[in-house]
Amino acid sequence: MRKSLKIQGRRIMLLSFTVGNFRSFKENKTFSMKAASIQELKDFVRKDCDIDILPVTAIYGANSSGKSNLLIAMMAMRSILLSSFKTNPTEDLDTDIFKLDEAYSQKPTHFEVVCTIDSKIFRYGFEYNAKRITKEWLFDATKGKEKLLFTRNENGIGVDEKFAEGKGKEEMTTENKLFLSLVANLNGKISYSVMNWFQHFNIISGINDEDFKLFSIDYLTKDSPEATKAKSFLRSMDLGFSSLKKIELNFEDTLPPDFPKDLRKDLLKKYPNSKTPFLKSGHIVHLNDGTSTEQFFSVEEMESEGTKKILNMSGPIMDTLANGHTLVIDELDAKLHPLLTRKIIETFNSPETNPNKAQLIFATHDTNLLSNKILRRDQIWFAEKDRNDESTDIYPLSDIREQNGDKIRNDRIYEKDYINGKYGAIPFLRS
Repeated sequence: MRKSLKIQGRRIMLLSFTVGNFRSFKENKTFSMKAASIQELKDFVRKDCDIDILPVTAIYGANSSGKSNLLIAMMAMRSILLSSFKTNPTEDLDTDIFKLDEAYSQKPTHFEVVCTIDSKIFRYGFEYNAKRITKEWLFDATKGKEKLLFTRNENGIGVDEKFAEGKGKEEMTTENKLFLSLVANLNGKISYSVMNWFQHFNIISGINDEDFKLFSIDYLTKDSPEATKAKSFLRSMDLGFSSLKKIELNFEDTLPPDFPKDLRKDLLKKYPNSKTPFLKSGHIVHLNDGTSTEQFFSVEEMESEGTKKILNMSGPIMDTLANGHTLVIDELDAKLHPLLTRKIIETFNSPETNPNKAQLIFATHDTNLLSNKILRRDQIWFAEKDRNDESTDIYPLSDIREQNGDKIRNDRIYEKDYINGKYGAIPFLRS
């Protein structure tokens, strides 16, 4: 892909994501980041392309309700698109269809995203099965007036004159590859901008935070304004340490003494002169003479699991805020005190600490966050399984109605209502 097409600092925001026939999602369901016409906490809302957009949404639901499946679906769409160009023409596509209705074994999986890129809005999606892309489409949806750029179905690919970069390439795409990926890799400007959006649509696990520890160590310890802001973010959480520093150990020194000799030899041959970075945290040690000094200890040995998680996640969080990207986290609250989770949410919600319109989407069980002081009604989403066919439905609190037809008021105690089953999306416990 041609590097010169990449434009730094562009505004990119998610408006909606739709999924169907994937894991627990049977019919097409749409998750939206568009702000509803409600009055509370107006300063949380961002405007982009003349649309009111939310910087944060929380997804609640019982275990096995499908909230994680929604995030996995986002990851699957991203993975298929970004890897499509390298797909072998005879290779099967990864599928994970709704398995509890035989009729859906013959239906394709459906993915669609609506997003902003600079001053434009694009709607892109595709449908596929194990053997082929059955449908694909791209629209310019700026200002609510959709303009077809290209469409694909069983009859082939049709390219509009407004998508000149795709002209003449219709027959170059194999059945199991996405047309958008092909055109982007052949230096198409519009197609590349959509691909680039997906490259900055990041999905991580709040449980497996070790996966991005090295990224965060590098982010926190480099000499840059971003690192300074990241350290300020950590200080605001009062985690107990006074400072951080990076140390590097020889890879051989990180292996345990009883590590098998043959395997040790193979690894050292494969990674000669390799260094492994670690963080040390500074703490004030009081001496017998009445003075005190700062001493450094291994983060792995000294700090709590929650502190280690915050350190490991600080890189992705601060990088997202610095660049105005979208970050999706499953189980954000795992191992974290509710006040620390709340601090992360407040950082994204505030225009002062999130001037670049970054977005945070997370799944959680933390009912302490169900407060009209922390989240708007349209920022609270629920995932609930149908008890008849076990398919997942998703809906925001702002769409729920009282028995008399009125919407849920913003002065309700959301946490109490949720625990009492007023909004659904809770475990069905048998006595």
